[in-house]
Parts: sequence; C-alpha cells; structure tokens
Amino acid sequence: MGDLRAELLAAFEAELADHLSAIRSALADADAGRSVDLRDVSRRAHSLKGAARAVEQADTEALAHEAETLLLSVEAGERTLDAALTAQLHRLLDAIQDSAGGTSATSTAEEVEEAAAPPSLDNRVRVSAQHLTRLARSLHELSGQIQDNGGLGPALDDLLGDLAAITALADRSGADELSRRLARTVNEVERLQREHSRVQWDLDRTTGELERDAERMMLLAVDTLFEGYERMVREVAASKDKAAILHAEPCPAEADRRVLQGLREPVLHLLRNAVGHGIETPAERRRAGKPEQGRVELLPRLSRGRLILTIRDDGRGLDYRRIEAQARAAGLIPPGTRTPPREHLEALVFEQGFSTAEQVDEVSGRGLGLSVVAEAVRRLHGHVSITNRAEGGAEITLSVPSVLSRQSLLLVEAGGERYAVPVQSIDRLLRIAPDEIERSEGGELLPLDGDALPVVALADLVGAARGAPEGRHTPALVLEVQEQRLVVVVDSLHEVRSLVLGDPTAIAADVPLVYGTALVEDGVALVLSPEALLAQARRARPATALGQPEAEAARKTILVVDDSVTTRTLEKSILEAQGYRVLISVDGLAGLERLRSGMEPIDLVVADVEMPRMDGFGLLTAIRNDPALKSLPVVMMTSRNSPDDIERGLALGADAYVTKQEFDQGRLIAIVQQLI
Repeated sequence: MGDLRAELLAAFEAELADHLSAIRSALADADAGRSVDLRDVSRRAHSLKGAARAVEQADTEALAHEAETLLLSVEAGERTLDAALTAQLHRLLDAIQDSAGGTSATSTAEEVEEAAAPPSLDNRVRVSAQHLTRLARSLHELSGQIQDNGGLGPALDDLLGDLAAITALADRSGADELSRRLARTVNEVERLQREHSRVQWDLDRTTGELERDAERMMLLAVDTLFEGYERMVREVAASKDKAAILHAEPCPAEADRRVLQGLREPVLHLLRNAVGHGIETPAERRRAGKPEQGRVELLPRLSRGRLILTIRDDGRGLDYRRIEAQARAAGLIPPGTRTPPREHLEALVFEQGFSTAEQVDEVSGRGLGLSVVAEAVRRLHGHVSITNRAEGGAEITLSVPSVLSRQSLLLVEAGGERYAVPVQSIDRLLRIAPDEIERSEGGELLPLDGDALPVVALADLVGAARGAPEGRHTPALVLEVQEQRLVVVVDSLHEVRSLVLGDPTAIAADVPLVYGTALVEDGVALVLSPEALLAQARRARPATALGQPEAEAARKTILVVDDSVTTRTLEKSILEAQGYRVLISVDGLAGLERLRSGMEPIDLVVADVEMPRMDGFGLLTAIRNDPALKSLPVVMMTSRNSPDDIERGLALGADAYVTKQEFDQGRLIAIVQQLI
C-alpha cells in the first residue's frame, strides 16, 4: 500500500508541475495582451482539482476549485481576464504549490527574501537524453578503437619474431632467401604503419568527440536560469505594496551550467532592483498614466558565442541628477567639474559603494548597489551596461560567454608574446598597406565599409614594444563589441584553435585586459578581453580624438538611419557628393546606440520613420530626451505623407519632414545646408 501511495504522489507531483507551468504561461500571455485558450486553462485547473482529490490533498483541491471557478467565470463572460484577476490567479497558483509541497505562504519582506529566492543550481545537473546518447555512442566507438589498437600488439610481436628468424637465416642461408624474407617483412611493416595511422586518427577524432560530449554534459537550457523568478518578483513587489509581474522570454538554447549558476545572484539582484527602485506604487503609476501593475522583462539570446540577458522594466527609469549628486558626494566626480555625459553617469552606478537607495532594506539597497553585479559578471569574463529606455523605464544588458571551459580563439603575436582573442568578437582579419591608413592629431584611422575606424597596436595596449610586421602589409584584426569596431594591429596572425580556458589569476593577476589563459605547445597564451581592449583604446584615444583626419576636420558628419539599403545608398551618394561625411545605421536602435557611443561627432541625423526594432519617431523621442543629444538636428524621411504623421513628427521635435513621394535631392540638400 505504501508503494502505491508513493507512486501516486510522484505522479501527482509531475502532473502538478505540468499544469502549473501551463497555466502560468497562459497568464503571462494574458498579461502581454496575447490570446489565451480559456477552455484549456479551465480544463487544467479542473484536472488539478481531481488529481489533488485522488491523493487526499484537501487544501490543494479547494484552492484548485477556487481557481477553476474564477476561470469559468471568465469563460462565461462574467469577468475579464485583466491584470487584477491574473494577479489573483497567480497568488492561487503559488498557494497551490505551497500547499502541495507542505510549505506555508510568506508575507514579510524578510520571509519573502528567503522563501521567494530561486533554487540554486549547485546540487542539480540536468542532462538531456540527446547528450547522453551522444556520449554513449562516443564511448562505444572509443572502446572499439582501443580494441583495434590493442590488436596491433600481437602483429608487432609476430614481426619481431620474423626479424629474429631473418637474423638467424642470414647466418646460415644464401642471399636470395634473405632478400625474400626482408621484402616480406618490409611490406608487413608498411602495412602496420598504415594501420597504426588509421587507428591513431580514429582515436584522436573520437577522443575529441568524447571531450566535446563531456563538455555538453555541463550545458543546461538557459530557461533553467529563470525558475522561481516569476513568483519572486510578485512577492517582492507585494512586500513593497506594489504590483509587478515578470515576463521571461523562452530560450531553449543551452549555456554552461557554471555560467548560469554565476548569473543567478546578479539577475536576482537586478530583478529586486527593478522592483525596489524602478517600479512605482500603484498610486504613482495611476498618476503617470500607467497600468497599476508594473512589468519586468527578462530577455535572453545567444549571439556569436555569448549569452546576452536584457532586463528591462516600465518603471521610473534612471534619475541622472540623483546619480550625479550621489556620485559627487561619494567623490566619484571631482568637485567643480561639469556634468559628465550620460553614458559616464550610467557607468558610475556600477562603482563600488555607489547606491541611490534612500534606505537599506531586505529587498533593495543593502548599501552594495550594482557593483556586486558588475563584479560577478566580470568574473564570468563579461560586461554589463544600463540605460534608460525611450519608452520609459530602465534597461540593463549583461553579456557573458555561453561556455567557459572551451572557446574558439585566434592566436596572434605582439611585442614578442603570444596572445589569444575570442573569435566571436572578431569581425574580420586584414592585411593593411601603409598608404591605406590615414593619420590625424587624434591618431590613425582606417576607412572601412564607409566608416573611419580607429587603429591601435596591440603592443601599445599591452605595454610592449612593437615588432616588425611580416612583409609590406601589416596584419590586423577588426574587433566588434556592441556594434563598436576597432582595428587592432598585431605583429603576426596565427591559426584559430579551440582551446580550454584556464584561470588567469595565477599568471596575470590584476591585469584588466586578460580574462583567461590557454595552453599552447610553447607555453601559455594570455586570452584578452575584447571589451577591455576597446575600453583601453578609448581611454588612450578620447572620443574627441577618434574623429577624422585633418583634411576632413571641417567636413560635417551626417548619420543616415534607414532599413532600406536602396534608400540609404541613394541618400549617402547625394550627401557625399556635396562634401558631407555620411555614416549609416540600419534601424533606430542601432542609430541611437551609435549616437550615444560618442565614437565620432555627428552633426545631423536623417532618419526614416518605418523601421524595425525602433522606428523614426522612437529615435526622435530618444534624441530629444537625451541631454547630450537634444540639440542635434533631425530630418525625418518617410513614405508617410499624411498631415497627421507630419504633424506628429514636427511635434516630437523634428527639424524638417521630407516625404519620399515628393523627394527632390535639391530640397534635401537645401534643408541640410540650412540646418548645419
């Protein structure tokens, strides 16, 4: 009887997890304004009630019945599945989970901090059946190849016997018989050499596969990082007399278990921060014309070997004046200096000891600020940034390698030393002729893809003497980090290899450019951080020095933002024919990031209205709300010619509005000349 009870409880636990996950997913769709299959959700609540009855979980059964009743009222049209009702259903689901698990609900902030925190990944390893199958297959192949290799032993023993017989024969026989035996032995040696080469190749290949299969065992679905966060956000918000939900975008891709474990605390801290500092109280949100319930989003993606997590909210956003005041009080900004650029203020929030919290509590503040996040991400060889969203609220982006143990690295040489650079941050490799590089007071520049990219020598960045380039052309690589590019000149380029990363602290402690080591045949190569290289180059060449050569100093720079390659090519050719320097961005978000990067001065923006990610109106709003950019002239170029659209563009602060139906290059040139 006890065995049956255990089986029933195990089945109920699995069914409970399935139904709760499906219902929560449907509620998330409802919160996001997407359609929901109410019949399916109601059916799941009903099934959950019946399952609880079967295992004599009376409290769970009653709670499931209450949830079913609410859902049936929505299905019947008696109630609306609005934010208040989804919040009530979320609370019921939490209570069901607690009841089935034998735990009690929490209410105080201290209890929320302990009970709502997501479980650690330390003592849990999930391995997909696919990975186990691949590992088993590799082990099977390796076993067979080891047996093949073992079979060479008897063959070599026989060969040794033949050689002993030949030696004896040479002592007593003629030359003809000796020649025949030697020829046969030589053939056998050649056959064994070929066989040994084949078996060794198979062993090397399978060993490599086995090593990769073992590394895959360390991978987990990125989604496992989000477990427990949804409930934690709701409960932390409730403890602060707020209402908030978390939407975590599904991400079936996999990342290193150690990376996900290392991100648990930083993400937890950021979500608490979003609720504690960002999301306003219901009363404040009503006054601001927002829904009473705040929204926090967790958006993961894998790009070029890196896991990128974006956390954003629809709260009050960053208060730059308050950040500046706190930074001055903490001595992070010298007294008497001007207000730093916005991106500098954003970077300050990650400094040690910086916090804008008015009081330390169990949810946010703690006197630690975001420096703990920056430090944790740095240990994972990543970087973090924060900014305000054009739509309102704050956005934080964390970027870390998706795998720690092994990476594809380009080996290079600079100043007589061997270095390695992660391949995912390299846009291309170049060999530069001396006459291709332009020189100015700010440094060297290389024209590439319509841009003038700053050029630096890796030897200069690492503090070594430059070596002589190989031949007439100088080898270089183009680094690309967060849509910013930098040409790095090296002494020589070597091969790309997949290498295991080691801890750099034993060899390169306190060297900010180094985030790992890699063993190579002749020693150890230091693995360089692309983000740190770019930051070092910017410190060595301030934004004002990353401009154009002297011959172009008087030329005005125009940024054309348009997702149509035909349109932006046309506009670029027209403007360049008038002597302007033209830069290109493919949508509003890319254009805004370029403007905020400060990599080059921009005098005017020509932007299309209809673009993906961020349209022209969103870009214009962001420019006008940015103190560093608000005076920048903006010309809207669009196919929309309705009076309402034109009026909207001008009301948002556009300096001119040109419709494509009436496009005339003379008019565009006249407008640009008038504005700059």
